[in-house]
Amino acid sequence: LIDEAKTRAARQQVVPESVIASLQHDRLIPSSQARREVLLDVVGNVPLKVYDVNHMNLEDIATNSWVPRLHLSNEELRVVEEPGTVLLLGRSGTGKTVCICNRMEYDRQQHQGDSTFRQLFVARSKRLTKYVSGVLGDDRCSVGCFLTYAELLNELESALPQLSGRGERPFKPSTRVDFVRFKDYYASRQELSKDAARTNLGPLIVWTAIRSFLKNSIEAFQSPSGILSRESFSNIGVLGKNRCRVPYDLRDAIYDEFERYQAFLQSQNLWDDCDRIMVLIQRLEFARQNDLALFESVRRSKIYVDETQDYTLELLLFFELSGPSSLFLAGDPA
Repeated sequence: LIDEAKTRAARQQVVPESVIASLQHDRLIPSSQARREVLLDVVGNVPLKVYDVNHMNLEDIATNSWVPRLHLSNEELRVVEEPGTVLLLGRSGTGKTVCICNRMEYDRQQHQGDSTFRQLFVARSKRLTKYVSGVLGDDRCSVGCFLTYAELLNELESALPQLSGRGERPFKPSTRVDFVRFKDYYASRQELSKDAARTNLGPLIVWTAIRSFLKNSIEAFQSPSGILSRESFSNIGVLGKNRCRVPYDLRDAIYDEFERYQAFLQSQNLWDDCDRIMVLIQRLEFARQNDLALFESVRRSKIYVDETQDYTLELLLFFELSGPSSLFLAGDPA
């Protein structure tokens, strides 16, 4: 129904004030809840599409690129107009992407006449970037840019200078290690069955620990080596017992597997996503300090990220690109 992911793009807003006033007059809805009520489309079982259109839009209607603004509830207005960085959490189909579209439009109106203002929308899905681009109007590409996460990484790697003398490896797709490749490597190690029987360590447990804490956490990023030390991983006070639920008696064994994995990457000249993001952040910082013109050419005034639950270390990359108070993040808390 409404919570299903396939209805995400169809999510729309509550009725306008004129209709609300009529409903209140006929005592069909209570006054205190009018802005919270949603009219459902009986055919699609999704919120009914309602737009804000008035006589000021008459000239705009004649243009092919005109898209009417969706009507916002009071709660959505507070989200759209909230200053600074915003983290918006909600289940699929609750209107997060619509809020992003309206926030992007609101920011454009606030920065009219500012030739330096540039927006970037990022999502994993190409379909989602096309949807947001279509809602905001393709003719506005001089202000906004709509990229998938993969496209953004490729663009940054093409624009930013290499870090000479730091042993930076080429990030070829053929040498990338994802979970499928990691699982094959893990299964092929000698004496794995004996280790697995003793520690009950499956490949998913080790991979999750690497991606969540050992290479893909704030603590790892802040360390000189870019990885979390064994002492920090074993210390419950560093990551917190509620945040890291890996049993304490398994952490040493997991870290042993992690060290073998790192040696495997080095020996085979392979890389994973954490390595790529870390190098990109270093290259951005290098450009900021040594080539400000280049850095300004890739940075964005505002960045809007959908499906942010899929990002961890990547959020630091977005902070580097826009600044700590210029992000609008939307994600699923589940």
